[in-house]
Amino acid sequence: MKTIKKYLWLWEFIGVALIVIVGVIAKFVPGALYAIVGAVILVLGALRIIPLVKTTFDKVLKWVYTLEILANIIIGILLIYFAFNGDNIKEIFGYLVGAVLYARGLIYYYSTALRKEETDKPKFIAHLIFFTLGTVIIARGGFDEEYLGWVVFAISMLTALFVGYGGYNNYRNYRNEYAAKSISKKVKKTEIEAPTADEIKVPEEIIEDKKENEINA
Repeated sequence: MKTIKKYLWLWEFIGVALIVIVGVIAKFVPGALYAIVGAVILVLGALRIIPLVKTTFDKVLKWVYTLEILANIIIGILLIYFAFNGDNIKEIFGYLVGAVLYARGLIYYYSTALRKEETDKPKFIAHLIFFTLGTVIIARGGFDEEYLGWVVFAISMLTALFVGYGGYNNYRNYRNEYAAKSISKKVKKTEIEAPTADEIKVPEEIIEDKKENEINA
């Protein structure tokens, strides 16, 4: 685990490259947007389910969250499947994404207003945006794929900046630690050790003078 943390910057740099590639593909490769959005919905659902269910003590909310995440996983799998099988899902794509956003906002307000779950201002604002976007998308019957491509591209670039900044800081700390260790080793090698009594050689003249003084005394 320590080794992984030590070289975390390497994985972050690789992650930045992959995020940028995903953003470019989402915008400029036809049909790839469906698979990418499906993968995002699938991953967000799969990674949330265990920690969320374990730390939710309200039994009703536990079931609500579980059903929401399972629905997200199913939608994500369907989007990926349709994207790779060449099916035209343009007409239902907007409804599926809008439903995910709308459900997340609706469940959030249900949990905080009726089930008294704790929250904060950033969560409130974020879910207000989710709820509004979901409502608008469903009401308009979907959205323009090209527009969503630009949105995904912008989010990818922004995410790459955040991850890249974290990787830069971790790499800088790694190099500073390496430089500090190198300097410490050089100091230890050049350090002068005090000689022992056996290593000190007394000149013979001093020994002779000392013997004469002892005899004269």
